[in-house]
Amino acid sequence: MTPIWKPLQEPFVKVNLDAAFKATLHHSYSRFVIRNSRGLVMSSRTVLNKFVSDPFTTEAIACLQALNLSREIGFSHVQIEGDSQIMIVKINQVLPNYSEIGTSIKEIKIKASFFQHISFYHVDRQANMVAHMIAKERILLPEDRFWMEELPATVKAFLARDLSGLIPWI
Repeated sequence: MTPIWKPLQEPFVKVNLDAAFKATLHHSYSRFVIRNSRGLVMSSRTVLNKFVSDPFTTEAIACLQALNLSREIGFSHVQIEGDSQIMIVKINQVLPNYSEIGTSIKEIKIKASFFQHISFYHVDRQANMVAHMIAKERILLPEDRFWMEELPATVKAFLARDLSGLIPWI
């Protein structure tokens, strides 16, 4: 069975994040989607990041940006999901991280401490397709984008797939 997106109980929101890395330009593209307990989109965003050195840094930057947006909107109970297992494992480790993304991991942990409850989980790409497809599409967009309670039209089919198991009338 293909892993699918699963909702959380209120008051939690789920933040799915993904990133794309363009090595030739040293650019990365962050993408995250915040959804409520019914699976509906609360907010989504794409960001172009310049002067990025590697894919691991790309994922860490996306996580930091997702935490910032979640806090700005006012969410206090957040679950972060991403398909970068290396990053999620490093965030969840108790010991200090001395890897190339250690500084970013430390900053993520500091920002995470501002939430009443927060958790970080690795998910299969199939359960993260909405964020993944927007990250992929982001490469085609010339500027950052921010949406409240909506998504780009090209990604709505993936949202409908996620919601089909949650809402009987879809």
